[in-house]
Amino acid sequence: MLNENSEELFASIRPGDIAIDCGANVGEVTQRLADKGAFVFAFEPNPFVYQALWNRFKGYPNVICINKGVWHENYQLRLYLHQHYQLDPVGSAYASSILAQHPVTDTSQFVVAEIIDLTQFIDSLNRDIKLVKIDIEGAEFELLEKMVAKGQHKRIEKIVVENHEWLIEHLKPLAAKFRKLMAEQQIHNIDLNWV
Repeated sequence: MLNENSEELFASIRPGDIAIDCGANVGEVTQRLADKGAFVFAFEPNPFVYQALWNRFKGYPNVICINKGVWHENYQLRLYLHQHYQLDPVGSAYASSILAQHPVTDTSQFVVAEIIDLTQFIDSLNRDIKLVKIDIEGAEFELLEKMVAKGQHKRIEKIVVENHEWLIEHLKPLAAKFRKLMAEQQIHNIDLNWV
């Protein structure tokens, strides 16, 4: 299992490398990447936590914070908030999701968030990418399938993904389908075990 403390994930990061942190939250992964000199695009759709992220990195020339979510298409969607988000808007942001089926969100509590097609963003960079971290609370498999269909995984050294199939039941068949695709295409640079 990989996480923000996994030295092996950050050891090969060099100044000027491109990294994308999807679901950046307050920026723990962004911080590790920025400290190694990577140029980081940090996406965070939750406006409460985005403010904390922006405040943390406003003085960093190698970090661009973007108050948008990522998925496989461009949308404006409801971002459902944690059922107790009023008690701690930043601390509860880890559970914000565009999926109404997420078990700890409350569908009556939401903000409208702009969601971009990450594959279009990657195409616009027109550069190889060192690392993409994807923690998008259950929306990961549609995005991953599109990235693979476009061959983008071949331009990215490592993709780490928090896989939410353990939490959201309807993701299990999507996860199984994607694992089969990875095996068939012998894809070894996507790790579905980010925590």
